[in-house]
Amino acid sequence: MATLQRYCLVTVGATVGFKQLTEQVLLPAFWQFLTSEGFTSLRIQCGPDISWATALLDNRNADIPEGLTVNVFEATKNLMKDEMLLCRAESGVRSTGLVISHAGTGTILDAWKVGLPVIVVPNEELLDNHQAEMATHLASEGYATMSTARYTDLQGAIHKADLLWEENQSRLPPHSVKSQKNASSLRLWEIHPQEVDKEEDARMVND
Repeated sequence: MATLQRYCLVTVGATVGFKQLTEQVLLPAFWQFLTSEGFTSLRIQCGPDISWATALLDNRNADIPEGLTVNVFEATKNLMKDEMLLCRAESGVRSTGLVISHAGTGTILDAWKVGLPVIVVPNEELLDNHQAEMATHLASEGYATMSTARYTDLQGAIHKADLLWEENQSRLPPHSVKSQKNASSLRLWEIHPQEVDKEEDARMVND
């Protein structure tokens, strides 16, 4: 029986970067853990950190476990369609993957549109540490799992994210996206995963 693909997407945003998180997910120990959890691909969107991240990955190529591919890239025009869809289950091809994201609201909403488990990692070096407030709120409401950037914490968060995602399949019934005059008032539970298939002009949201 062929092994199903399973993708883990790490995204830090297109403009600022998140060195601490990028360094941690490029550790061989983290790769070994992903392999033990059935992941076959780790894709890291690292924004302005692409140069040193590429060099670090090149130096550790020999440490990548068999059955896992690791790639870094700067950005993409449409993160949701180009990358997140690879994390969505497809019968006979892929099992449900995972998004590990900085606490950017656009990225988190896109992951919810696709219907994926999300781990939110606040970048505490940003002004006023505003991402921590967002991450704490999402975790307290049961919409995402919160973690620090440390790879050991990420490993525990991955287990929790899988359990939370399974729970939310029954806890949060699907809703269609309704037309609203004020788009900013759209609530997380009004996003239906199937709506992503209808978006023809989706833009990249890596904020």
